[in-house]
Amino acid sequence: MNAFNNLENPGPQPEAAKTKPSLFIRAGRGRTGGSTGLDLVIQRARFQGRRVKPLDGDRRSKTLSTLYPSADEFGDPIEDGASFPVSDELPDIKEWLKGEFDEMVGEGVSRALDLSGGDRVMQEFVRDLALNEFCLHHGITPTVALFLGPDIEDFRHATEILKSGEFPAERTILVLNEGVIRHGQTTEGAFLPIMMTREFDALTDAGVRTSFLRRLSCMSVLRERGVGFYEAAAGRTDKAGLKSSPTLAFMVKTWLAAFERDLDEGKVADWLP
Repeated sequence: MNAFNNLENPGPQPEAAKTKPSLFIRAGRGRTGGSTGLDLVIQRARFQGRRVKPLDGDRRSKTLSTLYPSADEFGDPIEDGASFPVSDELPDIKEWLKGEFDEMVGEGVSRALDLSGGDRVMQEFVRDLALNEFCLHHGITPTVALFLGPDIEDFRHATEILKSGEFPAERTILVLNEGVIRHGQTTEGAFLPIMMTREFDALTDAGVRTSFLRRLSCMSVLRERGVGFYEAAAGRTDKAGLKSSPTLAFMVKTWLAAFERDLDEGKVADWLP
């Protein structure tokens, strides 16, 4: 059964379950679609029957906190709802990360961390904790995803992060996001100036892998209706009782299938939670 047909009936996929928790970190510049990408990664894991807790370290946009509230309308806690620091102050963020990583070890539940603009925080935390060694000791698999638009400054920022040598994972993905390029451009054409640089070749030679994230033109519709990607692909009803139209469901299903193909081509599917 191919990736497209697997989306016919969204629900737990026990055959895809993983035994070790993952720490999946989104880093880099803002406005590159990283929060949306993390949302997709979380939904994919849950669709396949795996628990992932969102960690919202991007206190400006608060995307994950909005998409995954920690409590329901009655104030009761929601399992694996998003967690976030009490403030933007460096000590509070580091204490929050420490607490979440302690819980990850105890619970064995994967984390997806949005750290847009928080590179300095993570670098200091990595240095204090020796995060790679911490993850290895406790059987946690860390991965860093750097989301890029076609702006060469996005790529330069990503290369500076990687050159620092202080980021916490040997498994690193450059996600080339079509969702933030101008309409009328092809994905490959928009990112060609980046992919032709010596720095890009050097990173891929060093083991950094790349994957594309295609544009979903009906993304705003899904956000307005509050329906998940896999639910929309299956034509399920949203909170208002509206069912996805056949065209909407097909568009989302096609997008999800392309995402799986790009993960396979980039050899990073197993790196996700």
